[in-house]
Amino acid sequence: MEINDLEELIRLFEKSKLHEIEIEEEGKKIRLQKPQVLSAAPITYPVAAAPFAPAPANADTPAAPGPAATSSESQLEEGLVTIDSPMVGTFYAAPAPGEPPFVQRGDMVDEGQTVCIVEAMKLMNEVGAKFSGSIEKILVENGEPVEFGQPLFAVKP
Repeated sequence: MEINDLEELIRLFEKSKLHEIEIEEEGKKIRLQKPQVLSAAPITYPVAAAPFAPAPANADTPAAPGPAATSSESQLEEGLVTIDSPMVGTFYAAPAPGEPPFVQRGDMVDEGQTVCIVEAMKLMNEVGAKFSGSIEKILVENGEPVEFGQPLFAVKP
């Protein structure tokens, strides 16, 4: 095989969708192979499955909102309102494992500021504060399953 023929073969091979080709001619072998490109897999965060049982009642657990609650902000204690989960999913306090939480007890938040993530069907949904105020209580644990409308934070507006 002439050098011009080899160069033309290489050009054709590079343009093709073939990943590998081997040619034998007059007792000589030529093998061309393209490096395989691995597609990046989406990053997932393993979450330990927690049994889904009601939490025991204690002083830190808020009472269920009564019929007087007309929006997603339910009354917890006098002067406190809650930021509630907008969907069923898994609560994450931080943007990624090992990173600091979005908010901590005592932090001031502004309306629209991201306070947590609720993962639903492998989608990470940022939850924003509906009002400005001070985080008084964090009502769920990181990685805990949450229900639609479940209070996540108690906030003093």
